[in-house]
Amino acid sequence: MARRQKILVAEDTEGVRKFISRTLKRAGFDVNEASDGEAVWNKLQREQFDLLVTDNEMPRLAGIKLIGRIRDARMSLPVIMISGCLSLEAAQGFAKLQITAVIPKPLDIWEFQTMAGIALRMSARDAGHGTHAGSPVPCAPAQTRAGQPARYHVMIADDDATVRGSLAAVLESEGYVVDEASNGIEAVNHAIHHKPDLVLLDLNMPYADGWTAFNQLDRVAPLLPVIVITARPNQYPEAVRAGVDVFMEKPLNIPILVKAVKRLTNEDKNRHVRRITDRAYVTQLLRSNDS
Repeated sequence: MARRQKILVAEDTEGVRKFISRTLKRAGFDVNEASDGEAVWNKLQREQFDLLVTDNEMPRLAGIKLIGRIRDARMSLPVIMISGCLSLEAAQGFAKLQITAVIPKPLDIWEFQTMAGIALRMSARDAGHGTHAGSPVPCAPAQTRAGQPARYHVMIADDDATVRGSLAAVLESEGYVVDEASNGIEAVNHAIHHKPDLVLLDLNMPYADGWTAFNQLDRVAPLLPVIVITARPNQYPEAVRAGVDVFMEKPLNIPILVKAVKRLTNEDKNRHVRRITDRAYVTQLLRSNDS
């Protein structure tokens, strides 16, 4: 019989802690609780967990400092931060802490369950390769390709290596530095760690699909331009609702796509802010026959 995954919930407000714990227990997880950061740290010395869900504002040891201590100890434990006071945009300043997700209070339970499932799948995958809580954090170097210096940095998030490679080759020939991500959670982590100037985002990806990844990107980097590229049909209305910059269906017209990349990466920052905050703005739809 498979071992039930263990989650440690750290929250000083008892009602919130019990609510999160009940939600996770009903989903079939083995849940342990702690009311302050030092209690969490003590539990981590004695037991192995698959996921830590923690508040930031806690007595004795704040969540951010707790996660810093965990990473200093080279523990690869996935962490979800739930906070009513930590700025989501500020998560970009904590890249070295490798926080899987930052979810604001009041808690959106659907979003929380989605991100917890992603983190646990990543934990299970890493455990299969000998990586677990208490073991060294694997190095995660940027996948920037060697090439000529470039002014702008583009991340391609697509589970198809052929698509990533083809787009990377074209963009590098145009002078861009390119990073690649093969799944949604990797895309979010890359965006936080490496701060690209633009993201090309596929929708059909493992661990977190493109819409889940976009939701997280929009929280931690709301000014980051995103072009959604997809073979999934009938997704343009959702792109408009979500406020995506540009949308294009596969098969891609590469010259038209590159033109859009150049326009967005060269766009004046003030103009970009005005555009994305304009309620009348509608996601640009790129068609293969556009000029």
